[in-house]
Amino acid sequence: MTALFWILLGLAVFAFLLAIQMRMIISVALRRALAAHFGGLPTDAPFRLAVVEATAPSPASEAARHLAATYPAPLSHLRLARRACLIAPLLILPILAAGRFSLGVI
Repeated sequence: MTALFWILLGLAVFAFLLAIQMRMIISVALRRALAAHFGGLPTDAPFRLAVVEATAPSPASEAARHLAATYPAPLSHLRLARRACLIAPLLILPILAAGRFSLGVI
């Protein structure tokens, strides 16, 4: 059971860290694409907001509509990474609790 605990904990932590990395890399890539298309710097606030807004069901700004039309696959990966960032900690905590109270591993 100890091995199973560490395997489950490792997979959950790996999923969480991978989701964080995916969010950062996709966001940077989309902001750079917006900066190349519209001009400006990738760190500009309108580009950051456009990436956030593009994942919404109905984007309003021109930059967000451009992202939704041009880059649908990275946006779907970004949505998946956001969901994984919310779900992974909810998996890690019960695994740690089970290891502590049921298995006595920690």
